[in-house]
Amino acid sequence: MLDLPPPVPAIEFSLATRGMSKGIAQTDGPQVLARGELAFGHLVVGAYAKNVTSTSADGEGGLSIGWRGSAAGFDLAASAAWKRAIDPVAGSDTDALEISSSITRRVGRFAPKASVVWSPDDVGATGRTIFAEAGLGYRLTKYALVSAALGRRERTGGADYTAWNAGLAWNPDKHFTLDARYYDTDGGAAQPYRARMVLAARLKL
Repeated sequence: MLDLPPPVPAIEFSLATRGMSKGIAQTDGPQVLARGELAFGHLVVGAYAKNVTSTSADGEGGLSIGWRGSAAGFDLAASAAWKRAIDPVAGSDTDALEISSSITRRVGRFAPKASVVWSPDDVGATGRTIFAEAGLGYRLTKYALVSAALGRRERTGGADYTAWNAGLAWNPDKHFTLDARYYDTDGGAAQPYRARMVLAARLKL
């Protein structure tokens, strides 16, 4: 029998003026996201749901299992998620496997981070896709963090693009965060790719 520590539950709610994923917009307007997880020590299982603006679905949900831990001063995370379109159009591609990993190293006030997200066959018309991103955060004060990131996405059945963002987060305690962030890409002026300012509030219980 697998001997696991007692589960530690957590739930997170997020409201953003625009839904963003992998550097581009997921919604034409506000996005609401709800996420729950159970952590059994380093093992984490979770689920989420959010609205999206798409010709093939009105939302997206998923189940995930992953590992979080640290080694040699690095914070490490890896997960596998099963994504599914909510209220999909008949005949559309509704399911996808997504593998994610990240590594962070805190050095004083600085926190460099790198992450990779890969799917063998994403939802909708997109096939194989990979998104790699590198970023740097700097703790201005106890409650304020400034950060920026640069990423590249390559995919079959969809346009490749480079994305970047920069913003300021304010977290007066471990439960609540406000974030103001500017996003842009080299993908032109089409709705998902154009520059935008996004405000987001997150509550984690």
